[in-house]
Amino acid sequence: MARFLSRDRLAALTDVEYDALGSLHFAVNDVRHEWVASGAVLERMIALSDHADHADESSRFSHRSEALSQVSRAASQYGRAVEAAMWPCVSAYTVLGITLLDRVVSGRAPLPSAVVRDLSAEPTVAELQTALSIPVASLRRARSPEFQASEREEQKELLNAVESIYFCLADPARDKPLDREQAAVCRLTEADDPGIDPLWDGLMEPLASLAEQNTLEIGYFLDQQH
Repeated sequence: MARFLSRDRLAALTDVEYDALGSLHFAVNDVRHEWVASGAVLERMIALSDHADHADESSRFSHRSEALSQVSRAASQYGRAVEAAMWPCVSAYTVLGITLLDRVVSGRAPLPSAVVRDLSAEPTVAELQTALSIPVASLRRARSPEFQASEREEQKELLNAVESIYFCLADPARDKPLDREQAAVCRLTEADDPGIDPLWDGLMEPLASLAEQNTLEIGYFLDQQH
């Protein structure tokens, strides 16, 4: 991730807005490195386990495959724990960043401290959907029509991914299926089921990139005002 912008570059933000954005930026940055590392470990363990399973087929003993299988399960559990820690930060960084970009570009008053604190916590599905519905492409610096069209397409894909979460949460195979109203006020870490693919699958990386870009765009916009 990019270096977080200095206080001078984000001078239009209040201290609480700046501190909240910075705290989420560094949390995402640090945990993201661990997320990538844990994924690499899991891939390596799966490959080793597959090889050991094949080798042990011709052996009277299966210590190797059993040991590696145990480590693989532990690596998977650790990776899931890292994701569960990363998701609240990534989603909150996205929502807060979009909200602040919209506020600064639109010239609205600073957010009250209580609102900033609320936006710094993991959003509900509906809150994430609302933030991602803000036309970010129109808030950014002048871009080519092709670039803006690409950004609008990316926004559409993210909204489709969030919409699919509603269907996942309503799946009868889940322990506690949720209707749309229940899902709207749900937080994904609260509904996470270790026996099912994580609800944030496919959203983590694009949201991390979007959140980082939103913060940079606030700085770029303010630079142009001087």
